[in-house]
Amino acid sequence: MVTTKTEEPANGAGGVVSSIRGALAGPIAGVCSRFITYPPDTIKARLQVQGAAIHNGQKLYTGTWNAVVQVAQHEGLPGFYRGFGAVALGSVPANLAYFGGYEAAKALVPAGWGMLGDMAVGAGAQLLAGLVFTPVDIVKERLQVAPLMRGAYSYSGPGQAVRELIRQNGLRGLLKGYWATNAVWLPWNTIFIAAYEGSKRAAARAGATQATARDGRPGDAAAAAGEAEMHAASEAAAATSSSTRSGSSEEELSPLVLGICSAGSASLAGVLTHPADVVKTRLQVLSACQAHARTTAWSLAVHMWRTEGPKVFMTGLGARIIQLAPGTALSWVIYEPIKKVLAPPHP
Repeated sequence: MVTTKTEEPANGAGGVVSSIRGALAGPIAGVCSRFITYPPDTIKARLQVQGAAIHNGQKLYTGTWNAVVQVAQHEGLPGFYRGFGAVALGSVPANLAYFGGYEAAKALVPAGWGMLGDMAVGAGAQLLAGLVFTPVDIVKERLQVAPLMRGAYSYSGPGQAVRELIRQNGLRGLLKGYWATNAVWLPWNTIFIAAYEGSKRAAARAGATQATARDGRPGDAAAAAGEAEMHAASEAAAATSSSTRSGSSEEELSPLVLGICSAGSASLAGVLTHPADVVKTRLQVLSACQAHARTTAWSLAVHMWRTEGPKVFMTGLGARIIQLAPGTALSWVIYEPIKKVLAPPHP
């Protein structure tokens, strides 16, 4: 007979405990990953915005590597970390909201929803986290691209950027582009979480199959029965929804496997949502200019299409994937073990 690890309830007290664990583990994972991946995020933001900030009739950067070289030459290491102070401070509440929302959604989504349940979990986590991420994102991106926007604004640091946002548009200024942000991150998270949870289940099934083949004994009735029971358990786990997906086999996945699952899923979601990310970045940056104060995401996208062509919507994709894939992998490779450490001991 196969013995399994006692699992927390998918709802009630167990759901609350999971949410608290996620809220505590998330900020640690988020700050570590953002520090490592912040430089390519700065390059991505500048590449996306420079089409609206032409210098002397031509673009400042010819491509990703050229942008890296120029920032290094003219601004040094601090240039790659413009606005990181806002991100470091904002990452704590933002990741608390995201990972806490992720665990809470897992507890609330009914069993048996499969991939649809995974997508619902991703959407729930993003809608909650977006309320915190949006102000952080606006301040971060305006500071990142400040050298391209001389004359439009000049901030001495995150504090002044926040004060200016509030002065110009009231508290609503802190949520400028909330739905434009969600136009990127809502589909990104639904795709990412569905792909991530699905790939984890596939990896767990593959591991269980290999273990069964390695440990099986031909002609041994007890072993055959155990193999059949393990196979049935594996199939049941595959059909289980995201609200009960934290089975023991998945909990035992190695950091390397978790990293591959999360990096691959993040890259897929990043490619599919990149056009919306370009529009979102420009909207948040250009809204600092009086001439663009009333610009909407749709009108901006139409203008970009007419003046720069369709290729503009893939600007900075390489830098974004370089930032997304390792950053997301690092976040989840750190998050999953910390969450297990914070788990109450099983009776």
